[in-house]
Amino acid sequence: MLKKKTWQPIANLLLIIAVGWGGFQVLEIGKNKSDKRQLLTDYCQLSTQACEQNNVSVTLSTDVIHPMKATQVNVSWPELPEKTNSLMLTLEGHEMMMGIYQLKLSRASNGQFSGDLLLPFCTSNEMTWLGDIKPLSEPEQITPISISLRMTK
Repeated sequence: MLKKKTWQPIANLLLIIAVGWGGFQVLEIGKNKSDKRQLLTDYCQLSTQACEQNNVSVTLSTDVIHPMKATQVNVSWPELPEKTNSLMLTLEGHEMMMGIYQLKLSRASNGQFSGDLLLPFCTSNEMTWLGDIKPLSEPEQITPISISLRMTK
């Protein structure tokens, strides 16, 4: 008398599902990385040279950003309503997850916005930070400025 192996078709089905799901995940990971690389060109690279995007100018007080050393960020955004008193600068680590860094930039008497950027330490010698700058009031009506900067130890 032959014994039927009832578990074998179920095991084969589970194996096929696992391999298919794993292959899909690998394809998605590769796709996301290439999408991010293409988008890096859309970021305004911050330095002492004015970076302009959508008629907004952003500068730093130093070209080299070091962890735990303050660097002033200045933003000139002439098209913002005068009632806008502050902007939010948001950054995330590109190569390494360092959490989300946020800095409130306040409007000065000359109409520009400024604040002191103080990034945390990380374990690598260099790191790229990506993010944006947007108004705190009415953010949905105004396109944020995409920014990037390079930090070195």
